[in-house]
Amino acid sequence: MRLICFIFLFIPIIVLSEETKIICVIKDQKYNKKLNSRFSKIIDFKNRSVENLSGHSFDNLMIFNNYEIVMRNKVFDFTSVFNIKNKEWLIYDKNFIDIYKCKKRR
Repeated sequence: MRLICFIFLFIPIIVLSEETKIICVIKDQKYNKKLNSRFSKIIDFKNRSVENLSGHSFDNLMIFNNYEIVMRNKVFDFTSVFNIKNKEWLIYDKNFIDIYKCKKRR
């Protein structure tokens, strides 16, 4: 009986571990006033997809590899790059560069 309870408690953790929810907050100062000070996304490393939870919408995934995620937003005309190793999200356009620090959401 204990083994069955353990399996049912542990299986959801294994299944959900492929998706990571992150919250990103502006690191220093926000230069592009059109951007939000924070946003959150779900990153699925198995399926190599990114889902918007809040903040910057209309992002199109361009590159998803083991080191970075590159997205393009044609509505607001900016590009963003997420460095998977140091968990920084860089958003830039022709006038501004904004850096966000991201943490895993619990």
